[in-house]
Amino acid sequence: MDMTKWFQVFLFFSVTLCSSHSLKAISLDDFLDLFGKNNPDKNHNKGPISVKVSLNNQALYVLEGKKVVLATHVCTGKRNSTPTGHFKVLDKQMKKRSASYGFWVKADRYVSSDISGCPGEGWKYVGYPMPYAVEFLPGYYIHQGYVWPIPRSHGCIRLEWKEAEKFYKLVAIGTPVSIQQTQPEDNKIGRRLKQPKSYKEPDPSPSLLASERAFNPY
Repeated sequence: MDMTKWFQVFLFFSVTLCSSHSLKAISLDDFLDLFGKNNPDKNHNKGPISVKVSLNNQALYVLEGKKVVLATHVCTGKRNSTPTGHFKVLDKQMKKRSASYGFWVKADRYVSSDISGCPGEGWKYVGYPMPYAVEFLPGYYIHQGYVWPIPRSHGCIRLEWKEAEKFYKLVAIGTPVSIQQTQPEDNKIGRRLKQPKSYKEPDPSPSLLASERAFNPY
């Protein structure tokens, strides 16, 4: 047991002994809550959350004040289709589907197409799944998807599953988002990022992508 833990235990028994004579005794958990050990919000003043995206490095950084709390590779838009500039989070949807690209479905038949490509009567459009979607500009999202080592999306920014979930929980409506060709974090943190390999996996079946199972990978 380290000295910090010994000191906490010593204080606990000191407070408990004193409490037994004059005040109501407290439990160890109550004691740790009182001193902030069980509740990080009590002993850690969080700075404002902000998001930075580097197009050249294909990387996303979430900062809490000046501290990077999430850094990961991403996949941005091909042919410079991801806009650059300073934005803010406009909306969040855990189970978002694309309004532009997806499948036309009829019984057990699936046709991959955009929304304008209806094969005929009786077909229903189902957009591609975009789990943990965070909108930063109308029609542009940061969401879960295959992270290729090159820009490959239609303009959105894709994250791996676990990183998308973490990112979704960290940001809120109004969180600032900066998308630039480079970011200061590229020089140190960005160089250590490992490229995901999930893009090498076979594509899920259209029937899975068009179902609710597309939002539950675990």
